[in-house]
Amino acid sequence: MTENNSKFNIIYYDSVDSTNNIAKALANGGAREGTVVVAKRQTAGRGRLGRQFYSEEGGLYLSVILRPEILAENAVQITAAAAVAVAKACEEVSGKKAFIKWVNDIYIDSKKVSGILCEGVINPENKTLSYAILGIGINVENKTDFPLEIRDIATTLFEGTASEEVYKKLTFSILENFFKEYRALAHKTYLKEYRKRSILIGKEVTFEQNGDIHTARVIGIDDAARLILSENGNTIKLGAGEVSVKLK
Repeated sequence: MTENNSKFNIIYYDSVDSTNNIAKALANGGAREGTVVVAKRQTAGRGRLGRQFYSEEGGLYLSVILRPEILAENAVQITAAAAVAVAKACEEVSGKKAFIKWVNDIYIDSKKVSGILCEGVINPENKTLSYAILGIGINVENKTDFPLEIRDIATTLFEGTASEEVYKKLTFSILENFFKEYRALAHKTYLKEYRKRSILIGKEVTFEQNGDIHTARVIGIDDAARLILSENGNTIKLGAGEVSVKLK
């Protein structure tokens, strides 16, 4: 089913391999910015750093086609702006306070409820993004048990079931909140909210870089949405594509 309005062209599926894959094919075919692919289930969902993303029924999985005029190295700002939008939307529909784990995870009650993946195609001539696909997955309701490996770290927005109206409200809240920030991306208006919702600032974390394990304290997030850490008196800035960060 396809739903059109002046802002978004939303295409609905019951089950797909990956909403990002479908959105990429549509983008390659010239689909406009604001085209959105939504599914109730993914059979091959994926997260950052090539990880598998659990995507069974009971979640909201959507991918948005974007055509930003930014350098590819600044794509992390899209992810950060989306994290703010998803956190706000989750709060609006559930009433539960939502936080952000740098760079792309949304947490409720100290457990992960959502993940975000932004994939881009780079124009080799000027290093800008020809287009980007913003993928968002949210655990909405308990329809199936989480796999054992994530059962202790994942949660859902609702303990019971959620109506179709909730899914629709959540979808449009995400899109409205995100595009508000996206249109003002150069002004970085999302950063204040992103920092306020961070669960890492002030915490000690471990991260792997160039094959070595480091322990450091997070002291902030800079204007490029990089994580700022202090390790043995040295200041380190991490980009989203470099590392995976874990709370100690």
